[in-house]
Amino acid sequence: MNIEVPETVRQQTNRCPYNFACLAAGIHGGKAKCKIDYINGRNVLILAVSEGLFSCPYRISFGDRQICFCPVHYYLYSAGFFKTI
Repeated sequence: MNIEVPETVRQQTNRCPYNFACLAAGIHGGKAKCKIDYINGRNVLILAVSEGLFSCPYRISFGDRQICFCPVHYYLYSAGFFKTI
């Protein structure tokens, strides 16, 4: 079962190197690749400190934290899909 995301959100995420793997059940266990610590503003996700580093155009370092600006990831988290990871 795939998670449905509005097409406008998908179009904003035009640099996803993982082909929206977080939307497919069974890939990454149907979970986001990055674990979210908390949300901070529009389309800004603060990642858990213990998260490993990997290449993603929507992920940047900020001080001792990692920040995710992925529109799809933000949509899924704010809609409650990934609150339990």
